[in-house]
Amino acid sequence: MLGLVGDGAVEDAVKLFDEMRDQGVRPDVVTYGSVIDKLCKIGAMDKAYGVLRRMAYEGIAPNCAVYNCFINGYSTSGQWKKAVMMFEEMRRKGIKPDVVTYSSVMGALCKHGNCSDARKVFDFMVNSGETPNVAAYSILLEGYALHGSLADVKILFETMVGLGIAPDSHTFSILLHAYAVHEMAKEALLVLSDMRKQRVNPDAVHYKTVIHALCCVGRIEDAISQFKQMIHEGTRPNSVSYAFLVQGFCRCGSWEKAQALVFDMLRRNIRPEAKEFTRVIQNLCRDGRLNEAQNLFDLLINVDVKPDVVMYGTLIDGYCLALKLDEAKNLFNAFLTTGLKPNDIIYGALIHGYCKCGKIDDALFMFKEMLSKEIKPGNVCYNIILGGLFKAGRTTAALEQYHKMINSGVKADIITYNIVLRGLFKNNFAREALAIFQSLLSMNFQLDVRTYYVMIDGLLESGKKEDAKGIFSAFSTSGLEPDASICRVMIADLIKDGLLEEADNLFVSMENSGCAADSRMLNDIVRLLLEKEEVCKARFYLSKIDERNFSLNASTIYALMSLFSDGKHEEQKKLFPKKYHCFNED
Repeated sequence: MLGLVGDGAVEDAVKLFDEMRDQGVRPDVVTYGSVIDKLCKIGAMDKAYGVLRRMAYEGIAPNCAVYNCFINGYSTSGQWKKAVMMFEEMRRKGIKPDVVTYSSVMGALCKHGNCSDARKVFDFMVNSGETPNVAAYSILLEGYALHGSLADVKILFETMVGLGIAPDSHTFSILLHAYAVHEMAKEALLVLSDMRKQRVNPDAVHYKTVIHALCCVGRIEDAISQFKQMIHEGTRPNSVSYAFLVQGFCRCGSWEKAQALVFDMLRRNIRPEAKEFTRVIQNLCRDGRLNEAQNLFDLLINVDVKPDVVMYGTLIDGYCLALKLDEAKNLFNAFLTTGLKPNDIIYGALIHGYCKCGKIDDALFMFKEMLSKEIKPGNVCYNIILGGLFKAGRTTAALEQYHKMINSGVKADIITYNIVLRGLFKNNFAREALAIFQSLLSMNFQLDVRTYYVMIDGLLESGKKEDAKGIFSAFSTSGLEPDASICRVMIADLIKDGLLEEADNLFVSMENSGCAADSRMLNDIVRLLLEKEEVCKARFYLSKIDERNFSLNASTIYALMSLFSDGKHEEQKKLFPKKYHCFNED
């Protein structure tokens, strides 16, 4: 029966279980528990719960081990609430949880991001007389680490060690990863030192994590020192460690040392992994180190590492982002000679580059070439070409591509709609933008803050103030968080129309809702009020700029200079802080 469950033949196993009962063989709690365990491990939670109900019908009480199966099964399948419900049920029935139970519940809560409740379960375990083992501590440590609660990580780890519970290799891995993610190299080195004190030998993964942390903060020589220590201890380095070091030397401009590391890999019969070195090339491109990225790419080819589509696409994208389109096209042509098939990501990178440079005809040529090769563009590729067409003022062509996208079955996302709406407003197609927006509302499409901003700003610019106010009211009741950019354009429009009290009320309402005004908003308000000679009100908002240590932008400074040189509002000018009186000097 257990074999059938293990093989996935759940229905056959249940039938066999029923036959056993029909023949008078009464299963005990161990038999039931074994079946439940198997079902939970293969994710058949509903079937397992059915067996549990059958146990209750037979009058056989489940024990802690049975509940552990359910809690772990629900936790593994992401049903954390059901895991907690089973935990609460067993406690109500007087079944005492063990360390495994508590650990499973804590794991379920931590995966869901509920570390505070996981800590309560941990404390309840301690208060109930159960002694947490290193696995239980590690679960909570990992939960804290995943959510950036490094202070809690430190305190809990020190508590564990203070109680005489020795951390194991997994515990140290959690700590090292937490510090590496936050680029806390000093702390990562201290953990490595603690490992040795606890007589836990660091392995290649531990060293890789420390090397990564050191490289991230530019401590490349320290990273090399740890690398050499790893080799001295007899631990064989892996491709990932080499990749981090190569990237570190490239970032420092030490190409010769980076190259030497690649050859050192080969001497040790460690083959560079395309996936890891693609990531290095990507990071170098992001840093603007295209020469180093190209050198590394060429070196990998020379040592017989064949770049795949992803690696080619990464470097092509790097050239396109740097607007080096000739280099990107040359690399693309070289790619075509390899026999590898291009995908929509590579074409998308080239199309994006041409669009950024304003070469929309070249972008369209690449887009059509992609279609001719029966490479179906995804929504990212369509978004790029739509943005390029709108930017070039080719609104009709953009709308044609938009409709082709929809008709081809490619699902438009919120980014698509924001591009289309913004493009229509920028090209004076406000009516069409409003129609698309209304259709999105009728479809109950999930809009974001950006969509509302595009609509409100576009409608105000188009003179459709009532429509803008209506959409602002809809935004206020949409459940989305208040947004400073939306309030900024609304307040600016109210000031322009002389509705100063309404503008003040909206500002107060926005700040009371937890949405703080940013520098751009306050500068805009001050400038617009000064242009309307509302000096007293302008002074109030200017004080907000000072309170928040924001800087004045050029247009605000010009407005203040105009105020202090016009010979008006002399009494009001005296009330300005002294630092602004310099604008009155010739």
